[in-house]
Amino acid sequence: MKFMMHRSCVLLLLAGIAGMGKAEVSSQEASYNIPQEFDAVTSEEEAHRYIVTYKKGSNEYNRRLQDAQSTHSHRDLRSKLFLSSPPAGDSTGPMFLPKENAEVVYLGSEYEVMALNENEEVESVELDTKRYLMAEITPYGITSVKALSVSDSDVSNRKVCIIDSGYDLGHPDLASDPSIVTGYSGSLTAGPWSSDGYGHGTHVAGTIAAIGSNGQGVVGVNRNGQLKLHIVRVFGDNGVWAWTSTLVAAMDECVDAGANVVNMSLGGPNYSSLEAAAADRITNVEGVLLVAAAGNGGNGSYFYPASYPNVMSVAAVDSSNNKAGFSQYNDQVDIAAPGVGTISTYPRTIYEYATLDGTSMASPHVAGVAALVWSINLSKTNLEIRNALEQSAQDLGATGRDDLYGHGLVLADAANNYLANEIPSQLPSQLPSQLPSDVPSQSKVPVPSQLPSDVPSQELPSDVPSQLPSDVP
Repeated sequence: MKFMMHRSCVLLLLAGIAGMGKAEVSSQEASYNIPQEFDAVTSEEEAHRYIVTYKKGSNEYNRRLQDAQSTHSHRDLRSKLFLSSPPAGDSTGPMFLPKENAEVVYLGSEYEVMALNENEEVESVELDTKRYLMAEITPYGITSVKALSVSDSDVSNRKVCIIDSGYDLGHPDLASDPSIVTGYSGSLTAGPWSSDGYGHGTHVAGTIAAIGSNGQGVVGVNRNGQLKLHIVRVFGDNGVWAWTSTLVAAMDECVDAGANVVNMSLGGPNYSSLEAAAADRITNVEGVLLVAAAGNGGNGSYFYPASYPNVMSVAAVDSSNNKAGFSQYNDQVDIAAPGVGTISTYPRTIYEYATLDGTSMASPHVAGVAALVWSINLSKTNLEIRNALEQSAQDLGATGRDDLYGHGLVLADAANNYLANEIPSQLPSQLPSQLPSDVPSQSKVPVPSQLPSDVPSQELPSDVPSQLPSDVP
């Protein structure tokens, strides 16, 4: 008997065509990201904005103030104190604060700072640092799925397992209490579950459960900070891929940890009989709801684990409920959720908040809604929760279920109402374990050990900014 060893892999789905992704820092989230090292930097030339406070009765300050008032030009004075010009695009510009005997200036070198400090009429020279609105925003996706219309007061009775790149434990907008957040630390982990050098897992977690009413950041589908989370890290800091066998082990870990819902914002193009059997068992025997990203290839190919019958396959739509161009479409797509321009939490070592695109961003909306409505309807099974989500979804595209949107946009309030008013259904005791007969046979052949040529070598493109843009307010 001849044995053949082959390996398959799963890819992290961040965004874009052929699985490629782009992380953007928009003006919306930049208000919450305050990287200390950039507080005073205002241009590529490293010009810094300073507050120069003069001693009371300073003749130098009075002269400069009078000259500025008469000429209306601060730039006429810069040569006398070696002051740098304001950076391009700075609408505020230099200014005087007469009651404080202070002037705001731009200095481009340590020499200029020293010159002012040595001036006998100057009391102090300090950086003019930034201040931010302490506000909280509700991402459009949370509003679209009507999450805020359903009470999350009972979500502590549900647990969502997130299989991804980790979790930024200690993030101010995510739960950190060990009674709420746990993680896998065994031999198969790709790194400490409580850290996330890539950001993808933290972003997913924020969509599911970012804390609300704390005056900062964003709001998740479940926002009271009491939804239990279990983190299984299968991706390293490069966020490129993980083995299918590792993903199956991660799914089993979720079950062992007592998860009710599992979110998998990941996948790959190759069918695995092992993975399919695991999804069948976990759904029909363990009673856990599996949710996964439909894929970012923008074509009709199957993408696993989303395309197994026992996994909810989630397509992505934009803020106008139009299918995202990158979102996979096929007869295994079950439901749709927001996945374009999705703002959520991000590791504090990177941006703290970021806007991403992808079916990876759509999947946690569905996982979060499932946990939310299930927490109110504890007598229901995982199959009944899935059926409620599908049957109550807002129909999009062609009438009825279609390959682009599945049953339509997931709606928390409609699903909860459906469960409350549900007539005993004729749901099957379990979902089919086999794919439809028209699944292409080549999907079950041995998987090559090499990644396909169109798989990106890294999830984030080279043009992702390394720091906040200079025009962030």
